[in-house]
Amino acid sequence: MAVLLGALTACANLPQFSFPSSSPTPQTRSANAADALLNEANRLAGKVGNGELTRVEAAEKLGEMRIKLAGRNQVDDDVYRLYYQIAQLRDAGKLDNDAARKQMEERLKYWQRRWPGLQSKPLNPAFTQFMFKVYGLPPLQVGK
Repeated sequence: MAVLLGALTACANLPQFSFPSSSPTPQTRSANAADALLNEANRLAGKVGNGELTRVEAAEKLGEMRIKLAGRNQVDDDVYRLYYQIAQLRDAGKLDNDAARKQMEERLKYWQRRWPGLQSKPLNPAFTQFMFKVYGLPPLQVGK
């Protein structure tokens, strides 16, 4: 989580979240929501760095935003659950940066492998797409 927060504070600001005027494709909706989550994560990372929030509090706020933007789905719920657990362990001093990063990368790679055969693919796994951006991994191919 600290690696994630550190990486997020170093990210450049992305354009503000907005839907295109035409009907957005599932890929576009997912990318827009992921960008909005990245912007919010950058903002929250600054508050964590200043001691205004704990990692858990920041994770909770990001979790609330993900539900508002994209709702719930099995993929995002699973990735967020691990994200939150990592935040708890990092705040408690029970997990270091490297172990946290490894756990999250393993989970993201799991979903990359599982995605092509997944029967009920969510249309907007925004939180997972956001995490793929943070970790520099290719996004899930939504709508396919």
